[in-house]
Amino acid sequence: MFKNIDELIEVNLKLLYTSQSQFMMRINFKDEFGYNLKNTKEFSQILNNKGLVKLEPSQGFRCDLTNFGRQVFEDGGWNQYLLRVQSCAKFSTITDLNLEFKKIESSFFKKLMIIGAIVLVLCFFITLIVVQLLKEFLVF
Repeated sequence: MFKNIDELIEVNLKLLYTSQSQFMMRINFKDEFGYNLKNTKEFSQILNNKGLVKLEPSQGFRCDLTNFGRQVFEDGGWNQYLLRVQSCAKFSTITDLNLEFKKIESSFFKKLMIIGAIVLVLCFFITLIVVQLLKEFLVF
């Protein structure tokens, strides 16, 4: 596997975008130092799985930049895309926490209302018992 996959994606996304017809043969992928990349088949599969390129159906040698890949590059590149995704994930986590808090709060208020209803019923029965006892003591 690639240790610096994000850097490699950044470099090769730029190469794909700036190539005249926005496609490359997978053997032309470069590492961050400009040397030919080893294991280009696996790397092209990674790009394909991320939706950045579309591989030639027969042998997968040609890699065409997808609209998504083009948009990612135009919006600042792969690293910027990752930052946006991470910030969205953090926002999603905050939203999830807010939903959990609201569920807990709702559950607490439901329990509080049930306890209040039980206390009200108990007070009613205690009042009836006290009234009954007072009637018996006042009769004598």
